[in-house]
Amino acid sequence: MQMRTLQERWRPWSRWLPWLCGLVATGIAARNLILIGTYADLDIYLDVAREFREGGIDIFRDRANSGPWVCPHFAALPFVVLEACCGDALARWIWCLLLGLGTALLLRSLACAMAMVGGLRWWQWLVFGVLFQRCLAQNLTHGQLSLLVGTFVAAGVADLMQKRDLRAGTWLGLAAALKLTPLLFLLALPLMRRPRAAAMMLAVAFAAVLLVPWPFCGTAEHARHLADFARTIAEAIGAPEDAAIVQAHGGPSIGGTLDYLLQARAFDKEGHTVNVVDVGETALRFTKLAWAGLLGGLLVLWFIRARAWPEPDRLAMQCSAVMLAIVFFAPLVRVYHLAAAMLPFALFCRGPRRGPDFWWWASAFAVLFALTLRQRSLIGETLWRSLDGGGLLHFALVGMLVWLLRESRSPRESS
Repeated sequence: MQMRTLQERWRPWSRWLPWLCGLVATGIAARNLILIGTYADLDIYLDVAREFREGGIDIFRDRANSGPWVCPHFAALPFVVLEACCGDALARWIWCLLLGLGTALLLRSLACAMAMVGGLRWWQWLVFGVLFQRCLAQNLTHGQLSLLVGTFVAAGVADLMQKRDLRAGTWLGLAAALKLTPLLFLLALPLMRRPRAAAMMLAVAFAAVLLVPWPFCGTAEHARHLADFARTIAEAIGAPEDAAIVQAHGGPSIGGTLDYLLQARAFDKEGHTVNVVDVGETALRFTKLAWAGLLGGLLVLWFIRARAWPEPDRLAMQCSAVMLAIVFFAPLVRVYHLAAAMLPFALFCRGPRRGPDFWWWASAFAVLFALTLRQRSLIGETLWRSLDGGGLLHFALVGMLVWLLRESRSPRESS
């Protein structure tokens, strides 16, 4: 009775909470990007916008403090408009407001998607916030475009689960136009029996990347940007360990984890290494292929098992499998990129169906120490570096995948 009363009190707040979080997110972004004024990704975006307007500059080149810009030049257009029409100071404030709005819309779409598969109780949302809030917070402190990519992906998935295929394809197409990795949905949507969404996604992404920038920069400049972007992506995929953008750590992807665990090379300017063993290139390549094959097999198995579930549970699990595949197989992944993978995180926070579950608790604690508690001032310099460079987040996400796969063996009983 007491739990039911708490749940009833929670429902009105649940409608307003995303907007409250968006307001807080705006404040966090403004504090870091404007009041403190540290050089962040927003500064890179504004630099790219100025270079885009000047013309004749390779906006995808390696940069001293950040590596190359690795988004299609369509993604530069919002900053071109902001910088040209509003000036630097006002553009920063508007971007902070957009980050706050993106946070609110992402959480609202996530809540909508979860409501269709049984929802989360207030304490489960609290667990979600404790474990995964850093995936959003790092976007705010960096001023990262990845937050809006995550917002579009979440909106697309929510619409897909509501059978609004054309709207879903539009959102996912915009996400892919800003960051290429969501293109994996284009391959998965036909297998999810959503061909109309796939067609709309392809059309929107094609128009956004190949047609929309054309009037802004002319034919020759547009073609040059496309060629520069293709070269940068090819280099990042072919040799991500040599790309300038990989500086402090590899992130939770397969390559980003195993490269630093199995090779003795410095991962920051101070020469720190965290490798467990030092293997040759052939052994490293074989290990990465074997590990990729294992994780790919688990993801495919989850995707196939989900077909036994009724909609929208099937779509929730299949979309989650695609999101985790992007995390594991993308050439470069940072914590802020995980904003586009909120749905499997929320499914994980439903927790065990009954009784103690060692695997769930072990995975949850691993995520806790890989994200929320991995603070240099809290755990010290040595452990802070070791947890990050040692791949704890990657293996925590693998543990989460195994648990979600195990839970998909039979449909959850309706409450």
